[in-house]
Amino acid sequence: MKNTDPPPSPSRHSVSLPDGSVVRYLLRSLSVSPANRGLDPSSPTYDRSRDDDVLRWTRFCAEVFSYKPHPPGPDYFARHFYSDPRADASLVRVLVSVDGDGTEGEIASGVRVFRRTLSLGDGDGTVEAGGIGEVCTRPGHQRRGLAGLLLRDALDIMRRSAGDGGTEEDGGERMSCSLLHAAPAFRPVYAKAGGYQSVRSGWSEALVRVPAPAERGGGHRIRRAAFPDDGPRLRALHREFSERRLVTVVRSEGYWNEYVSAELGDSLRVLVDGGTGEVRAWMSVRRRGGRYQLREFGTDLSSASR
Repeated sequence: MKNTDPPPSPSRHSVSLPDGSVVRYLLRSLSVSPANRGLDPSSPTYDRSRDDDVLRWTRFCAEVFSYKPHPPGPDYFARHFYSDPRADASLVRVLVSVDGDGTEGEIASGVRVFRRTLSLGDGDGTVEAGGIGEVCTRPGHQRRGLAGLLLRDALDIMRRSAGDGGTEEDGGERMSCSLLHAAPAFRPVYAKAGGYQSVRSGWSEALVRVPAPAERGGGHRIRRAAFPDDGPRLRALHREFSERRLVTVVRSEGYWNEYVSAELGDSLRVLVDGGTGEVRAWMSVRRRGGRYQLREFGTDLSSASR
């Protein structure tokens, strides 16, 4: 987890309500415990229980998204944050309600910027990007322009980051574009606040016949992905199958070992050559609402015809 960027300075904002009252907010970044700064979250010496601010934010996100058919709990957001090798607490921005003397109340709204490297699908070209996620506002604070304020703040942070000319090692990655996933109902919000253009995606239903083990043959076997052992091979396969041909997130070995392994878990399977023991393909499938959803897949293009 990166904590190398200095967090943007906190700022105060006021919102006038129709009844004439004024609500005050403090815009700031999350903070990790001083005892954890500079430590890798995967280290046994990293004590997540000390990160009161992060834990508070995970509970906030879970409360706001509790309306979903399959609501994610606080553990989901904690895993999403701590498993990300490029996570940065300073890039989680929150608006906290404050009273007249400046005492903080509840988190009212929040947004997170994800540092990502995108492939350009032209072979080796890449660009640094800022992904937008975990955008949420408590129902009691909605329709006050808080999400728009946070999005503009996030985009401003990305613009300032884009001019620093740094490197990944020193935390100065250039973020020259931004991306996000959103339901159709929210597209106008993002278009207005950040000028985002919509690219529609879709799902197709298909009947799949799964052959019995005796029918598969070919000297291959299927097993769960094992990390960190499979990390280097999966990174190489993803680079050739996805990154060199498509616009997608570039996955480092750490990204596979820490983030993908945590997000996909036991659903990630690999096809192994029975003769060489080499991984030839990977696939993740999960059951959702009585159906199976293919989350991702890839194969060794050099042996795809075999």
